[in-house]
Amino acid sequence: MKLWLILSIASYSILECFPGAITEFSDSEVSIRGKRQGTVTDTCDFGVDPGLLTCDWKNRNGSALKWELGAGTLSNWLGGPSSDAGQGEDAEKGGYIFFETSLLAAPIVRVDDITIREGQNAFIESPVLGSTGAEGKCISFSFNVDGLSAAGLRVILQPTNKDGRPDGFFRVLWGTKDPTNKVWMNSEVLYTYNKEHQVVFEGIAKDLPDPFRKFRGYVAVDNIAIKQGLDCKGHCTFEGGFCGWINDEDDDFNWSLGRGSKNPSTGPATDRSSFIYGGMEGGYAFIDSSYPRRPGDMARMSSMEFDPTGPDTPLCLRFWTHMYGNGIGTLTISISDTREGEDRDIWSLTGEAGNSWYQAEVPVSSANPFKIIIIAKIGKNNLGDIAVDDISLTPGSCPTAPQIAAATSGDCTFEVDECGWSNVVSRERLDDIDWERTSGAALRSTAHDHTLGTEKGYLMTLARTALQRPGSRAWFTSRDFKTTSTPRCLSFWFVMNEPFIDSTGPSLGALSIYLRSNDNTGSTIMKPIWRLYNHQGPDWQYAQALIKEPNDAILIEGIWGSSRANGFIAFDDITFFGGSCSIIPAGAKVRPGECRFERDMCDWSNGTDKSPASWRMATVNRRPSNLPDKTFGAPDGYIYYDLFNQILGSNMVRLISPVIPVTDEPQLCFSFWYAAFGAGESALLQIMRQDNSSGETPAEKIWSLEAKNMDTTRPAWMPAQVTVESNKPFHIIMEGQATNGGFAVDDIIFTPGSCPTRPDKAALKNQKLKAA
Repeated sequence: MKLWLILSIASYSILECFPGAITEFSDSEVSIRGKRQGTVTDTCDFGVDPGLLTCDWKNRNGSALKWELGAGTLSNWLGGPSSDAGQGEDAEKGGYIFFETSLLAAPIVRVDDITIREGQNAFIESPVLGSTGAEGKCISFSFNVDGLSAAGLRVILQPTNKDGRPDGFFRVLWGTKDPTNKVWMNSEVLYTYNKEHQVVFEGIAKDLPDPFRKFRGYVAVDNIAIKQGLDCKGHCTFEGGFCGWINDEDDDFNWSLGRGSKNPSTGPATDRSSFIYGGMEGGYAFIDSSYPRRPGDMARMSSMEFDPTGPDTPLCLRFWTHMYGNGIGTLTISISDTREGEDRDIWSLTGEAGNSWYQAEVPVSSANPFKIIIIAKIGKNNLGDIAVDDISLTPGSCPTAPQIAAATSGDCTFEVDECGWSNVVSRERLDDIDWERTSGAALRSTAHDHTLGTEKGYLMTLARTALQRPGSRAWFTSRDFKTTSTPRCLSFWFVMNEPFIDSTGPSLGALSIYLRSNDNTGSTIMKPIWRLYNHQGPDWQYAQALIKEPNDAILIEGIWGSSRANGFIAFDDITFFGGSCSIIPAGAKVRPGECRFERDMCDWSNGTDKSPASWRMATVNRRPSNLPDKTFGAPDGYIYYDLFNQILGSNMVRLISPVIPVTDEPQLCFSFWYAAFGAGESALLQIMRQDNSSGETPAEKIWSLEAKNMDTTRPAWMPAQVTVESNKPFHIIMEGQATNGGFAVDDIIFTPGSCPTRPDKAALKNQKLKAA
């Protein structure tokens, strides 16, 4: 159980306390105009431009950096998001409060004749509130974080003294360090406190030495409400009851409420918050394993019903558990599909884990309405009390923790090890470098991991070696999965940063996700499902890939380009959750027919009849005019044809794409790079479109280029594009002719929408005008 201990401590370092869940606000909640100490407030929507208001939320006295009122109509002038969190027609005029994170504060200030070192964050505080009562209070809010200088948002419980001023310690209730990509997100957090206090929102900026601190950015908050504890659906501290969770009738016994075990050999001494922060208040839920319980007895506790999660909006269920005693049995988390009447286990742990509270987490997703079921089973004797505390739900996916509790393998934070993932070792050695598990400390100022966001955390980085060359690659594979036809989503975080761009353009490399499986002959099939190239930015970005076909394993490929700068490619926090999802970011989508020819021809095929001439892949030993590949500057990684036969006249070769399916767009832009080479001017490259029908539909020529007037002795890569109708499935045909030379092609891409034909002389209408 040492593994779980390390993971739980790591998770606690991230969160510092339990966060909350996605919610929607009811129409009955209205803006506040005034409040009394200790009362529950309604929603503060910060008004509408020009009547913006703060609803008694105030900047912290003496703080140099301030939150400011804003609206979409003022955003390009003063900063902040382009709309508030509302969805109506007035969203652009709707108000919010925000912190401009590029602002700098003086490092030293004086408050009440006391010299203090001023922080670089901004704080807004609620009025002084009284005791929350045992049921607690539910803080709900919308938040929006964007820009290179923004580093996150925290919600803080700040105790106050008799004068209403901050009193010593504070408690972090909720926090995020991730950008929301200009999208408003909703969250909730449940808390309890039995004395006077304030709720504080802290906008966090990058550290002063960070070179990105000078760039614009913001942390914005809207629709803040402090409501009754039961309004935080699914959350529970178990201090005032079960918070809407109920004991099932179809089990052997019930969960109970407790404050501390009566047996020092099993169960916790106090609840989780008292264990962390001290104090006397606190309770938890537990199973009592003493007489008359027998081994195998089960207790089930069910949540209220939740709405289906969206394809791209899973939830992260977090809770704390205590599993101490010689007779500890099993704790299981299940999702009950209330429409289909089916249960599926998503988290399960058996056996003693030590005399301490540990944080657990697991992603939750369901296409139908569902309930969350917490099941505890009695172990081999009566020293088997299992306790849970501080249940919460937050928006977004999260790797299952501890990893040994996952229903299926694959989730990993890399804080302890690689979780069964490994670098590929093969006789062919098709990859020539490795992925390395690296600490933030080893990277120095390059990056921190995503899980902890500190130099103590671990992540996977693409190794650099003295022998690497453009095109050097590393493969990292999961364990083999149980074959299933049910779609799943793979989520992870990545960085692809090239700090200094060469004059030739971005050339960092590539990050790709493949499905690996074996066909009936035992041959390995690699199908790409996600791919990004070159510089994407300096910060961690969220990614998703859809797994909709049965497969044996997932393979993550990293490729270095020709960049001479200290580039950085890394990933972290791999999570699998059930159901379909979108490809994120959209540019990582792999469409049929797209190819950069790094590994193979991507299902493009030679279609030349009765001819030894054909398109072929460039290799180190055989390539035209020593032409490097366009993608990475490697000596291979593109396709070409060369025809040298002046006696028989022009030859012709054809390259045929796989079927390009119908898309949501009526037209696609087909783009690629080409290079002409050889001693003659007879080389010709033509692009044709052919419907994929049962009959012999003639191909339609849509692009044509001759090598005349080109410097073919020094071939160089040039861009090309043409619009293709996509209202029916079709093929693209590349037809080449020459008597003493040829064309090379690389980086074939389809993008939605039409585009002008390039180069101009390849447009058929221009050729007709010239002929006339």
